[in-house]
Amino acid sequence: MSDHEALLAAIIANPENDTPRLIYADWLEENGRAEEAEFIRVQCHLAALLPDAAEYPELVERDEELRLWLTAHVPGPRLAFPAGLAIDGGTHWWRHCRRGFPAYLSFDGTERPGTRSIRRLAAALEQAFQVVPVRWLVVNHVTVSQLAALVRHPVIAGVTHLTVQLADATEISHEAARVLAQCRHLQHLRWLRLAFSLSEAACAELRAAPWRDLATLLVDGDQLTAAGLAALAGTEWFHQLHELGLFHNYNEETFGQLVQLPAFPRLHTLYLFNSDAPIGSWELFAKTRSFPRLAALLLHESDLSDGRWENLVRADGFTLRLLQAVDCPLSLGAGAALAAAPWAGTLRILNLAGSWLSSPDVYALVKCRKFGQLRHLLLADATFSPRSLAALAANPALGGLRLLDIHTSPHSQQPNRALTPQDFDQFLASVKWPELRYLDLSCRPVGPKAVRHLIHPKFSSLRRLGLNNCRLTEAAVKKLLTAPTLSQLIELGLRDNRLSHSLELLTDRAVLPRLSACSLVGNPLPRPLARKLRRRPGVYV
Repeated sequence: MSDHEALLAAIIANPENDTPRLIYADWLEENGRAEEAEFIRVQCHLAALLPDAAEYPELVERDEELRLWLTAHVPGPRLAFPAGLAIDGGTHWWRHCRRGFPAYLSFDGTERPGTRSIRRLAAALEQAFQVVPVRWLVVNHVTVSQLAALVRHPVIAGVTHLTVQLADATEISHEAARVLAQCRHLQHLRWLRLAFSLSEAACAELRAAPWRDLATLLVDGDQLTAAGLAALAGTEWFHQLHELGLFHNYNEETFGQLVQLPAFPRLHTLYLFNSDAPIGSWELFAKTRSFPRLAALLLHESDLSDGRWENLVRADGFTLRLLQAVDCPLSLGAGAALAAAPWAGTLRILNLAGSWLSSPDVYALVKCRKFGQLRHLLLADATFSPRSLAALAANPALGGLRLLDIHTSPHSQQPNRALTPQDFDQFLASVKWPELRYLDLSCRPVGPKAVRHLIHPKFSSLRRLGLNNCRLTEAAVKKLLTAPTLSQLIELGLRDNRLSHSLELLTDRAVLPRLSACSLVGNPLPRPLARKLRRRPGVYV
C-alpha cells in the first residue's frame, strides 16, 4: 500500500476525526497539491467554527475560491455504486463537500420500489463506507416500509447525517417518525432533515428518539402545530440543538410557540423559510428570549413587509453576526430600521439579495456608520441611486468589506433607472476597500471608463469579479485581462457584453493563470475562437 492509499484508508477508517484529514493535507501539500490541501484545512476549520467566529466570513470566501479552482483543474474520481446509491464525481466532486470530501451519498426510490431494493441499497452503503469517508445519507421518494427496512440494517449505525423525503403526501408521517425514533442504529445521529410534513402524532413519536448527539434538525412545517412543537420542546435532545430550521408555511401559532419556548442554551443558527406569518408573530419575535446564543438568522421567501421586518430588527434577545433575508418582500423604511437594530454593529454578513430594497432604503443602509464589523454585503436587485452609490463608497465603516454583490437582473430596469456609467466611474474611483476579494456589478451600467479604476492596485486583492452585461468594450476588456493587478482572478463574469476579438487573449493560459470560472455566454464569438476558448478549463461560451 502506497503512502497515499494508507492516508486515505486512515481517513475512511476514522471519518469523524479531523486529524487523519489534516495529515493527508500535509502530504498533499508536500506532493504539489497545495489547493487540495488548503481546501481540506479550510473545510475542517469551517466545520469546527460557529458563525460568530471572527474568521468565519474569510473562510467562507476561501472555501468557494478553492472549490472553483478545484472544479476546473482537478476533476475528482467517478465512483459507481450499485443499487442506485450515488455520489458526486468528476467535475461535480467538489460541488458539495464537507471537510474536504463529497458531503453525501444519495438514493432515489422513484424507480426502485419495494424493500428488496432497500436490502441492495444497504449492501451498497456498506461498500461505499469502505471507499469514501462520507456518513451523510440522502434518501428521496421512499415509502415508510422502505424506510423501516433501511434503518433496521446495522449499516445505518455508521450514518451521522440523514435526509429523508417520503414518496408522496399520502405517506403517513407519524409512522415514518416512529420508525426513526425507534431505530437503535441512529442513536448517534447528529444532523437530520425531515422533508415531510410533521403532524402532532409524528412529533409525539419523535419524543422517544434517543438522539443525545443531535445538533441540527430541519423540518417541514406545513402541518407542524404549536402543540406538536411544544411536544418536541419537552425532550432533552431538542432543547440541546445547535441549529433549527422550519420550512414551508408553518402557521402563526407554531411560530408564536417557537419564539416563546424556554431558552435554547446552544442554538446558534435559525432557519425560517417560506413563511407568511402575520405581524403578531413577529411582535412576539421582537421580545423573544428563546435564543440567547443566536448568531445566524437565515430567512428565505418569507413575507417581511407591513411591520414584520421592523419587529425582527427590534429583537434584542440575541446578538446576530449573520443575517440573511433572500427573496423576502420588505416595506419602505426597511433600511433605516435595520440601521437602528441593536445588533447592527456586530453584523459580519448581511444578505438581502432579491428583496428589492428601494432607493431610500439602500441609502439609509449604506450610510450607516455602525457597520464597522461588516465583511460581506449582498444587495442584489436593490435600487441604487447616484447618492446611495456615493454613500456606499464614502462610508468609512465599510472599509473592511471583503465581498460586495450589487448585481441585478438583466430583465429589470428599475434598479438602474437613475444610474449612468459616470456614476460607476466615480464610485470605483472613490472606494477604499483594500481587502475586497469579491465584487459583482453585473447588469449595472458600469461602462468602459470604469475599468481603468478596476485595474488600479487598490483592487489587487480581488479574486472574483462579476461584470456580466455591463456595457464593456473590446478595448476595456483587453485592459482588464492584461492588468497585473487582476492577475490572480479565479472567477470572471463577462457574459452578454457583445465582445468578440478581445476575448482571444483568454486562449493564452498565461493570461489570468488562476482563472477557474469564466462565463462568456451571450457574446458573439466566431466559431473558431469559441472552440479555442472551450479548451481552457472553467471557460464557458
